[in-house]
Amino acid sequence: MESKIVSAQWLQKISWEELMTLTVCLTIDLLEYAVPILMSPIYGDILDIVGFVFAAIYFNLIGAITLLELIPGLDIVPFFTLTWLTWYIYRRRKLRKRMDEELEKWL
Repeated sequence: MESKIVSAQWLQKISWEELMTLTVCLTIDLLEYAVPILMSPIYGDILDIVGFVFAAIYFNLIGAITLLELIPGLDIVPFFTLTWLTWYIYRRRKLRKRMDEELEKWL
């Protein structure tokens, strides 16, 4: 099944899968800032654990970056968005490397 691509002339091509995961990560980060009760230790940690489970399932080992959300005082850093950015860069490099290897086979 081919993944659909969202693109504009000024924007790098991004798949719907990448866009949806970015949306989830941004939503989790924005919820922590927008809803003050989520900055409290108990409620905020529940959201952090839910976000960590999502990141661990979807981003695999890179999702471990989100464990830093559990450290008190570091809630102001958008770790879920940073995790997505790390995953996106890693994924693009991996795809580029795979494409280069395929091109080498043809030459």
